[in-house]
Amino acid sequence: MERSLVIFLVFIMACALVQESSAAMSEAQMKGAMKTLRNMCMPKSGVSKEALASMKEGQFDDEDRKLKCYLGCIMNMMQVVKNGKISMTMVKNQIMKMVDPTWGAKLVATFESCAGVEGTDNCDLAYNFGKCVYETDKDAFVVP
Repeated sequence: MERSLVIFLVFIMACALVQESSAAMSEAQMKGAMKTLRNMCMPKSGVSKEALASMKEGQFDDEDRKLKCYLGCIMNMMQVVKNGKISMTMVKNQIMKMVDPTWGAKLVATFESCAGVEGTDNCDLAYNFGKCVYETDKDAFVVP
């Protein structure tokens, strides 16, 4: 648990530094942040590497609870789920901190089209949101 807290704090500090500079993360910073999220959420959810690889290719397993909770973990860490809903304010803030404005605008447009998805809990909500994003624009589906 202590290791998870340290990793999370490093991720938050990286985001804060990027925010202070008001520039998007470099590719190396983005990869580092994504790796941190993956390293925290894979063991927490118990998702398999194979399930993640399949999902990234568009093969979503609606019965894989671990996959759903992996996405839930990612979205919780990025603080984009609030009160059982997707917080588009936080989504926009996170996107604009992490990517260049041109790609960010494309991502926001795609994510806004999926903002109304629902789920029975945060895992289900995150999964449904991710699946909607992939089906809307697979290039906008970026998952660690």
